[in-house]
Amino acid sequence: MSRFSSPVASARTHVSRGEPFGPRLPFPRILALALLVGLLAACTPPAPAPPPTPTDEPIRIQVVHNSDFHGRLMPQVSNGDTVGGSALMAAHLDSLRVRFDGPTIVLSGGDIMQGTAISNLAWGRPSIDVHNRKGLDASALGNHEFDWGLDTLRVRVGESEFHWLGANVYLEGTREHPEWARPWVVLEREGVRVGVIGVALATTPEVVMAGQTDGLDFGSESEAIDRSVRELRNESVDFVVVTGHVGAICESPGEAPQEPSRGCEGGAVEILEELEEPVDLFLAGHTHLRNLTEVAGVPLLQAPAYSVALTVTHLERRPDRRAEAVQRSIISTDARSADPDTAMVRVVREWAQAVRPIMEEPVARLAGPMTNEERQPRENPAGNLLADAQRWATGADVGLVNNGSLRRSLPEGDVSFGVLYEFQPFQNELVTISVDGGLFREVLEFGLTDEGAPWVHLSGVHVVYDPDAPRGDRIREIRRPDGTLVQAHDRVSIGTTEFLATGGDGYEVLTRGEVESTGIVDVDGLADYLRSRDDPVPVPEVGRWMPG
Repeated sequence: MSRFSSPVASARTHVSRGEPFGPRLPFPRILALALLVGLLAACTPPAPAPPPTPTDEPIRIQVVHNSDFHGRLMPQVSNGDTVGGSALMAAHLDSLRVRFDGPTIVLSGGDIMQGTAISNLAWGRPSIDVHNRKGLDASALGNHEFDWGLDTLRVRVGESEFHWLGANVYLEGTREHPEWARPWVVLEREGVRVGVIGVALATTPEVVMAGQTDGLDFGSESEAIDRSVRELRNESVDFVVVTGHVGAICESPGEAPQEPSRGCEGGAVEILEELEEPVDLFLAGHTHLRNLTEVAGVPLLQAPAYSVALTVTHLERRPDRRAEAVQRSIISTDARSADPDTAMVRVVREWAQAVRPIMEEPVARLAGPMTNEERQPRENPAGNLLADAQRWATGADVGLVNNGSLRRSLPEGDVSFGVLYEFQPFQNELVTISVDGGLFREVLEFGLTDEGAPWVHLSGVHVVYDPDAPRGDRIREIRRPDGTLVQAHDRVSIGTTEFLATGGDGYEVLTRGEVESTGIVDVDGLADYLRSRDDPVPVPEVGRWMPG
């Protein structure tokens, strides 16, 4: 026998069919061995589970935002391109949701309802309907939400399938919020929790019709945001986003989707500089202008108004790190890159049907375009046209129009009542205010900014002013069309809106005059004025404010 041919070796190298591996053992010994193995197995603790594999994958959210929709359910044509409107906005939103690898939330900076015949003649219901259908999650309260009073606003809020936010809006004399608006909301999407804080413009009572915010107080935006951030710490949120009806004005707003804005200042910038608590993103509104910048380390974005663009921000957070905006852009809602959502087209068509005869009524033909898109404090033909109309409609000596009244540009050629309604949508009554020459000088002084730039438009006078003189001494002379000067003891009648007459836009000085109603609605007075002019209606010249 070879030294490798032991019985055990033979058993290991040759196993007959049905025979056990190795030599046979008596049955009692087999049983005892099995029992021993079982006892040992029972007494041995299980092996510990392997530690979790650390992941560096960030949590992410896409935040899409627009502001100052102002009832723009219908698309517009700009430079030959079809842009904006509910159907194109809905299509772009769907495209953004599909192309992003993660959850999406949709926010608004407010001023959703007021602004067009299709929306205003139904007291904002069409605008709420289309925002419900396109999946809006939350909106800040804009100042124009209050244009029709609190009763109408509460009804519209009740019809909304999204949250209305106003962290700095309180019941008068308290720090309690009205039951129809909340300071913040936590939106959870696919396990990602986003705390959204909304703020209204702190000066809302000054820029809406007197009495429309009675019973409410509007506080500091920054204080309300700081308080809300502290409250959200208990909610285990991954991101904190602010949507506010307050924005910025930038010297160079930028154009390309990711081009930064430069030289930005204004309310939103001041708020971010005042904050003590950290936020991850500030989405702005109210100024209607493009903002894409960063303030105190916080991204600040605002899309241009009237549904023509959306801001798109991708936020990411890795463990133990602060959130980062890895992509920021402002995209056009044009028809070149998306087809209108067909379901939304049908919805808009139904709302438009009731007002179409009014909207399409031809009014006049304009000899040239008149723009106010920059919304800068400077004299412009569009403002002068409106001042001329209000002076004519009221029979006053002077027409006075605040810059915020001009809501769109006017095109060259035929204009319909619908276009005029978008230009002047507030349905304010025109009034006359009788003042003496001394008070009128104060009215004009208030019409200059701190930097000495005119932010009101005039008809019936030419004003010489010194922009560098001390406030109160900047108005040098006020001259009538016949060349005579307005003296301190002269009586002057001013044709304007009841909004300004009751102190709107901070024009408290006008409340010291004698007000008389006319019963004429602003847009009707404008339409009648244009019908009475030459065809085509000439573009008014500038030069009614003359520095010197």
